[in-house]
Amino acid sequence: MNLLLAAVIVGLCCGRAQAKVYETQQQALAASFPNAAIARKTLFLTAEQAAAIEKLARVKVDSKVVTYYVARDKSGAASVAFFDRGLVRTMPMTYAVVVKSSGEIERVEVLSFDEPDDYFPPPRWLQLYRARVLDDDLAVGRGMPRISGASLTSQAVNDGVRRALATFAVALKGSL
Repeated sequence: MNLLLAAVIVGLCCGRAQAKVYETQQQALAASFPNAAIARKTLFLTAEQAAAIEKLARVKVDSKVVTYYVARDKSGAASVAFFDRGLVRTMPMTYAVVVKSSGEIERVEVLSFDEPDDYFPPPRWLQLYRARVLDDDLAVGRGMPRISGASLTSQAVNDGVRRALATFAVALKGSL
């Protein structure tokens, strides 16, 4: 009986041993917005805004409370950072999506990834989001290539990017 209990504990511990933190939220903000004033904001979506975001993103809105960060550089140009956490297969991934005031993506970074390394999205693939906007081509298998062996990861990232861009377009664009 003790041997069985030990095996279960080792199994649970080893299952979580895959979790890796690549960057903290503060590190991601510092890397995205060097020498910029950063303000944390909270957005409370109305039912209409949530519905509009879902329609535009073609992805479900999980929460009507959205925390985001606005950064202004010395010239006054603003960018917005969204941090999101979603499931890949059965384990979570945390990522950041930085959007310029024009609605273009500036950066997409994975901060933590609990799935096995085999499913991690390559940095080169994440860089393909740079300067992209929310359109029909912002889809895996269309304008974004599939990741061989990590199709669920690529879809999870793309869904989050689409949700961030739609949230920006519906609730923030023009108000920065």
